[in-house]
Amino acid sequence: MKYNIFKKSFFLAAVAALTMTACSPEDYDGISEAGLPLAEGANVKATVDDATNTVTFTMDGTSIYPIWYIPVDGKEITKNPVYSTLNPLQKIWANSGNYTVYYRVGNHNGMSQGMGSVTFKVANSLTNYDELKAKLSAKPWRIASTEPAHMACGPSGSDGTGWWSASPGDKAAFGVYDDRVTFGSDYRYTYDPGAGGTVYVNTGCSLWPTYHQSSDYMVPVEKQKTTYSLSTEGDNVYITMPANTLFPYIPADGAYNGELKLRLESLTGSKMVLVWDDGNIAWHYILTCSDEGFSGYNASSDCNLWKNCKYTNTFFYAPGWAQLPDPELKVNGNNYTLSLPTATTDQWQAQVFFKTDMTTNSVNTYDFSAKFTSTTDHNNVTVKLVKAGDDGVYYFADVIKLKANQEYVFYKSNMPGIDMDKVNLVLDFGGNAANTKVTISDIDLQEHACDGIQAPAEEDKTVYTYNSESNIWKTNVDDKGTAGFSTYFYYAPNWANIPDPDLSVDKGHYTVLLPTAAAGQWQAQVHLITTIPGEADTPYDFSCKFLAKKDIKGVTVKLTDTSNDKNYFFANQYDLTAGTEYQVKIPAVKLALGAATALKLVFDFGNTPADEKVEFYDIILQKTAQ
Repeated sequence: MKYNIFKKSFFLAAVAALTMTACSPEDYDGISEAGLPLAEGANVKATVDDATNTVTFTMDGTSIYPIWYIPVDGKEITKNPVYSTLNPLQKIWANSGNYTVYYRVGNHNGMSQGMGSVTFKVANSLTNYDELKAKLSAKPWRIASTEPAHMACGPSGSDGTGWWSASPGDKAAFGVYDDRVTFGSDYRYTYDPGAGGTVYVNTGCSLWPTYHQSSDYMVPVEKQKTTYSLSTEGDNVYITMPANTLFPYIPADGAYNGELKLRLESLTGSKMVLVWDDGNIAWHYILTCSDEGFSGYNASSDCNLWKNCKYTNTFFYAPGWAQLPDPELKVNGNNYTLSLPTATTDQWQAQVFFKTDMTTNSVNTYDFSAKFTSTTDHNNVTVKLVKAGDDGVYYFADVIKLKANQEYVFYKSNMPGIDMDKVNLVLDFGGNAANTKVTISDIDLQEHACDGIQAPAEEDKTVYTYNSESNIWKTNVDDKGTAGFSTYFYYAPNWANIPDPDLSVDKGHYTVLLPTAAAGQWQAQVHLITTIPGEADTPYDFSCKFLAKKDIKGVTVKLTDTSNDKNYFFANQYDLTAGTEYQVKIPAVKLALGAATALKLVFDFGNTPADEKVEFYDIILQKTAQ
């Protein structure tokens, strides 16, 4: 990829490209100087993540775009500021202080004549890199092939996106997307060329004359292990590797012959932005460690009901059910960091309530998404969107698992609407380790596809066959009748224990009778205790079918270690409709903590109406086909 031909007309070309994409054909009415936007009218925000000193800049509006000017000293406008057209823009400031970033506003008529500014405060200098290193290390990173500008270039001193940027999947033919790089917590760096066994090289490089071509080319290489360091220069943080270090794309001889010095623009649990700048050109890279699946709805869209809602927070923090003072919750725009200094053991011991003024109705359908990142492994995070004042009316009440410093995107698509005059978001982190911090960001509730984004349809290609030899449950439990399992019940409507419900079994078909209404999770538990062992690090598939006499919301299904309730495969909730068969399908799940000597299957009907009968049958437990 030759890049020197771009230099002469960069600014004109950049503005032309932006104006061509800033408005849709139907609202384009020609260029007019009178239609130039005003910088002072723009809605611009800067939010600071104090843990990593990352500042996020956003400019609201669908028909305008920003050009950010970042002073080289971060405080006053200079002759040659760093500039960017990204929206949102994220950048790390290494030093504490008060800073100013300037901007112009563009639309299809051109750029604003005036310049606006936004000020912000970075509270702490990066005196150590523990938070950054935790997010950086112990996971494989790769070029984020689905992200626009996952590879890009621009003039020196910029963010490296102004001259050229790759569209999603643009460089698949060059084997760059299967490369992996790993940054260890011990400052060791590993480059793996992946299945293709090659590194992608700019045609301007003369390092490998045997493979050199008149266009970009690939060079066979071996897996490489070396070191890296983190350092600060001015307000910037750099990741530096020694000379002769391989990286997924080698843009110039100097990026291999000399130190590979990459400016760390931003870093989250699943996304990293780097810039290599040799004084002539800046190369921009976006790396990810996620599966590059759905990344959530557009939380900055005006469609997002959360964006302009008003809310209050309340807490219930009770390790061992002994209540402590409320935990600290830091708020930076649509970014919330919760600090939990003391460990908890059970669900509902670390609750955070967002009591909002959002409303929904039964006429529309709705989408929801939010991102979660925890500093520790956490296998029991509850996410519930519920009607204020009525805990039994909710959109969902799911339990998710978080891996330390890895971003998790939680989402729901096209949910049938519910009439709610106030919608509350309830999060529970019961079961957290001591000194856990959890960041919740980009919360989005909107009418279905309002922002034009559709979540991908989830397709489970797993084959579930009850009468299969691979069905461990049938062989070890159902075929043995009542000798294949033992039972335990906890039946306590309104937490007042009453006699066990009646459970009958007929050749793998289970029927439970629940005469008394219960109004809360875990108030009507049925445990099927088996001798089936669970292997460590082995994925299993699970399925079962339900048939309920009456509607029942929030039926919990949990497959867990008999001796350790925290060591489970899953803990999901489902709504059942009277007279309608419902099949649960859960593919490729693993035990949270390791091997289990014996497994139990837990059902909870804690939100049951009176005189309920629930049948469950065709239970399937099998090892996932490889």
